[in-house]
Amino acid sequence: AQLVKRAERRCRRFGGAWADVMRLALWVRDGEPPERSRRIEGVWRDPATPTVAQQTDAAVKLVLAGILPAEGEVVLEMAGLSED
Repeated sequence: AQLVKRAERRCRRFGGAWADVMRLALWVRDGEPPERSRRIEGVWRDPATPTVAQQTDAAVKLVLAGILPAEGEVVLEMAGLSED
């Protein structure tokens, strides 16, 4: 929980700085500064997002409890798999 909280704080703290970095990268790429009206923002994943192992474990438990069918799309998605 403490590590997640620290990551959340860092996302808030560094979000604006990364937006500035990307604005500079666009300036270098295009040879002119991007318009101020262009919206650039850092989009971070939720630091509390479960790992693939945690998601897979949850899927297995839901199948074993009879809550979800083993062959269902939801279970495959939770485990990070597809029917392909």
